[in-house]
Amino acid sequence: MSGLCGCHHHLYRQKTRTNWDASTDTQNRFVSFAQECQSTSDLHSPKPWSSPLLLGERVFMEVVVLGCGPSSSVPSVRCLLTKDCAVCHEAHANPDSKNRRLNPSLLVRNLHANTNVLVDCGKTFREAALRIFPHIGVSAVHALVITHGHADACLGMDDLREVQPFGETVHPVTKETRKVPSEALKVHCSHSTSLQLRDKFGYIMEKVPSLNAAPTPKKPFRWIAQLRLEVFDPWAPFEACGIQFLPFPVIHGDGYTSFGFEFGREFDTRFVYISDVSEFPDETRAFLNDASKPPIDVLLIDALYLDKFHGTHMNLQKVVEEIQSIRPKRTLLTGMSHEFDYATHRAVVAEMGEEKGLCIEMTYDGLRLAFP
Repeated sequence: MSGLCGCHHHLYRQKTRTNWDASTDTQNRFVSFAQECQSTSDLHSPKPWSSPLLLGERVFMEVVVLGCGPSSSVPSVRCLLTKDCAVCHEAHANPDSKNRRLNPSLLVRNLHANTNVLVDCGKTFREAALRIFPHIGVSAVHALVITHGHADACLGMDDLREVQPFGETVHPVTKETRKVPSEALKVHCSHSTSLQLRDKFGYIMEKVPSLNAAPTPKKPFRWIAQLRLEVFDPWAPFEACGIQFLPFPVIHGDGYTSFGFEFGREFDTRFVYISDVSEFPDETRAFLNDASKPPIDVLLIDALYLDKFHGTHMNLQKVVEEIQSIRPKRTLLTGMSHEFDYATHRAVVAEMGEEKGLCIEMTYDGLRLAFP
């Protein structure tokens, strides 16, 4: 396909770290959704999660894009009600459209340990879980990482009770059947975000009866998530489900700090996720450009618009400017508004990268990235 960077055809990484380009051996061993959709106008089938991960290769980490849209998501309610917006109307009419984008979120799966780390749990988490989890065999979330305290990163946390491992017990006095979390789910976040979460979700932070708790018939039972905040410091690695995350600060509009994360080193991979960013602080830019470190394998980064300026998010032109020095092997875009039409801009984005010797791709909800 002309106009698409060579790595576009591979959702799944080769065993070696040396390159992402196609080879006969790789084509025989890997199956990807992108390879099945040879037309840039094909927005309908097959579903992105329907492809097998790897053929003849054991997978140890998988990253699933649960959402790659803005806070208002795509389609936009306003566009559907008041505007003639082709992207939003197509996304609304076609449930499997790659223009249908929920709030930015990832699921990082440690398949060796059979555990799942959710990165951000925004307003559309429930919809993402219903749409994607059944198709990829996920029934539980074991840890949560939060980038910042805005609604699109945390306002779905009440629904975590649906995916938190739990047990059932019958109250000896009231005979009420109770669903009780097996243990508190760790929520990794910055200090400032932890204060916001306590204000918004104090009831989730409350202690709930354990399976062996003494009878308390006077206290009404509520089935809620049970969460425990784990505050991280900038640049201090923390572990979630056997995966080490390195948090680093980014500017998300003047005076507000969000966090990006590097993870995957246990799997011989540098995966960098930056969901909400307008600028890099000097220390973060130096870290991302550090030539003494292995190159970044995958950079998944915020790009709200094609070229319009926004005070709290990068646009595509800004991303291209920044990654010319970072030189990641592969750059994927997230946080994309309805300005991005997958059918139209998929090739445009790739060509912009090729002009600079870079591999840049639009992502889509349901994209699966496997790391053997």
